[in-house]
Amino acid sequence: MAAKPKIDPDLCTGCVICVDTCSTGSLEMNEDETLAVLAHPDDCDSCGDCEEACPAEAIEMVE
Repeated sequence: MAAKPKIDPDLCTGCVICVDTCSTGSLEMNEDETLAVLAHPDDCDSCGDCEEACPAEAIEMVE
């Protein structure tokens, strides 16, 4: 199983950087536009770009 981003809601600031960085469109903002969520896990290619881009260190790639 490939690693997928796990987003810590307590650390996520809703800055949208990870969503903009995700080349596969796997990440989106939640309904309130306050937190990033892995909306399309099957589209995620496990590249880790979102984890690297997150200034709050709210994303961890986990299997």
